[in-house]
Amino acid sequence: MGFFDSLFGRTKIPSGKTDQLFALSTALLDIETRLSTPFAKRAGVVLRTVDNSSYESIEKDVNDVLHLGGKDIPVTARHVDDAEGFRWILLEGEQADDVINAMHLTADLTLQAGYGDSLLAAMFDFGSWYLIYSYRRGTFYPFVPTARRERNEAREFRISETLKPYMPIEKDPERRYALWDPPF
Repeated sequence: MGFFDSLFGRTKIPSGKTDQLFALSTALLDIETRLSTPFAKRAGVVLRTVDNSSYESIEKDVNDVLHLGGKDIPVTARHVDDAEGFRWILLEGEQADDVINAMHLTADLTLQAGYGDSLLAAMFDFGSWYLIYSYRRGTFYPFVPTARRERNEAREFRISETLKPYMPIEKDPERRYALWDPPF
């Protein structure tokens, strides 16, 4: 933030941090083994919605990169707007590493297009729970929803403690936002 931004009370939303996403690739085997929950091989990028025509070019770029030069990354991408007004880019594939790489490419393309401040979160499906990556904080945290639209905080704590040695975990529970009803 510059001097005049401070003087006039303007705040600048930080751009998304994508570097820590690859921590999931290295920790995936430990997650699946220690928590006995396999990665469902689907994930989503959550974007703050701005001008839809701008996102269409990002969506086209994502699809083009996934099918670049006949060497397809075997991941499908779908684009969905949820009931809360957020845009999701949903990725699904047979290999976990392909899905994680496609997630990183999607985030990088969003940053290159100048929409880094629109990157909110990445959500990875582990069946009965989700691993969420906060682009703003560069940290992961578990989200365990229940059928009554509540959180299983005890299980979230246990998962966090298990994952701490393998990836950057969000320390502040107030920053662990719920992402209800993902459109997977």
